[in-house]
Amino acid sequence: MTLPKPFRLFISLLILTSSVYAQENALARINAEGFQKSQVYELIEELSDTYSPRLTGTHQYYKAAEWTKGKLESWGVDKVELEPYCDDCMGWDLKSFNVEVTQPSYIKIEAYPYAWTEDSKGIQQAEIILIENSNNLEEVKKKWSGKLKGKTVLIGNNNIKLKGASSGNHKLLEPLSERYTEDRLTEAEGSIVPIPEDPLGYVAGDLTLPQMMDFFENFLKQERPFFEFLNQEGALAAFGTKDLHPGILHPSGTYNLKSSDTQNIPYFAIAVDDYGRLSRLLKKGVQPSIKFELDSELYLEPKNNVNIIGEITGSDPKLKNEIVMIGAHFDTWHASSGATDNGAGTAVMMEVMRILKHSGVKPKRTIRIGLWGGEEQGYIGSLAYAQNHLGGVNDEKLKKESELISAYLNMDNGAGMMKGVFLQGNEAIRPIFEAYLTPYAHLDVNHLTIENTNFTDHDVFNHYNIPAFQIIQDPLNYNSVTHHTNMDVLEYVPEKDLMVNATVLAGLVYQIAQRPELLPRKQ
Repeated sequence: MTLPKPFRLFISLLILTSSVYAQENALARINAEGFQKSQVYELIEELSDTYSPRLTGTHQYYKAAEWTKGKLESWGVDKVELEPYCDDCMGWDLKSFNVEVTQPSYIKIEAYPYAWTEDSKGIQQAEIILIENSNNLEEVKKKWSGKLKGKTVLIGNNNIKLKGASSGNHKLLEPLSERYTEDRLTEAEGSIVPIPEDPLGYVAGDLTLPQMMDFFENFLKQERPFFEFLNQEGALAAFGTKDLHPGILHPSGTYNLKSSDTQNIPYFAIAVDDYGRLSRLLKKGVQPSIKFELDSELYLEPKNNVNIIGEITGSDPKLKNEIVMIGAHFDTWHASSGATDNGAGTAVMMEVMRILKHSGVKPKRTIRIGLWGGEEQGYIGSLAYAQNHLGGVNDEKLKKESELISAYLNMDNGAGMMKGVFLQGNEAIRPIFEAYLTPYAHLDVNHLTIENTNFTDHDVFNHYNIPAFQIIQDPLNYNSVTHHTNMDVLEYVPEKDLMVNATVLAGLVYQIAQRPELLPRKQ
């Protein structure tokens, strides 16, 4: 029997009304769980205070991964696994170190060793010499061959420019922390191309993922010939710096983590003010003497190299094989707790899973979390996952799973509040995310820009033409103070920002999981 048209319209309207009410009710439950029962700051406290640093390849990384696995399982997350991603990524444990100048007067040097460097084999004392352009190896060899035995080297590349008050651009006058202004966000919203002249995020131009991997490989290798020369010449140690605020150390940039790599001589990052004083003394003809010690251990333990994968199985029999993915990199650098890079992103994505489980909502599609290792060394963890699950980077025909992922959302730009989403050139997503973020517009988190951003794990999924997005976040102190430094600590993490990020993302992810169809892909 065919129902009369008025009855059919009434039933359709009733179903639509019921669907809208169900979604509003689900978002209300998500919001109540996220804002009123938040555990996100407890998570980042534990990650930062107890389970850090999480340097790739280390026992501490694996210990933190086990704790995270247990925490996800305690919330009822399904299929939590530690998936291996690297057989030859080495661990490096720091036991103790010290750097001080003893002549012409005592100076306690603010220093931190770079990772995966050799130890000093006890206390060493030597004169220090300045090599100002280590990037020009032929020039260095011509000037310094036969003159480095038993010396320590102060590295001063051309990109180190100490800014004095007379320059009119004094670094101390620049703000240490900032939030995006409405004008800046509106400007980004108005971009019409993915790579504008003044991008909001970190842009790698139009490089493909294979090109980006070549870039990483060349970048990682650029210092190796110089350090091999220092080692061959018998230099005892090297000291470098980066143009940050005085007292801030930036000991990231050595990547000799593979078991086949030649390890550097002891190599320390020092504060720009100590670098400045030492370089000025040397240029005046005053010869400092430096005393240092580095006690560290290199080792290979492949079981330490794992991604953490877990999921909330979808409730719809037809849609549960389709997946909405969220992720963040789990590894950190070693000079601090890594609270903003990327403890904040990790804690937020873990909290998304907790909110979805504890709020009692039933997403139709499966929601999967990936916490990646080795991101700081060039996406090692997420790339291994993609090649295992989706297909080879250069494969023309990909695995079926690549077609089943509706979206991948990533968080890795510090601890600042979410302001919106980089659409990564996918204009078809704009009206969808506009609708999904409307319930959170009062929090000012709904700015969308067609612009790209790069240099984190969503690049991997974007390569497979999966709708992959990085979150726009307030910069806060990320670029000026915490990024890869000794100051990446919990005290720079605002609790409210994390709470908003986790709750809004839980709502966004839930709505993506409820769609009748997968998110549209770039053509």
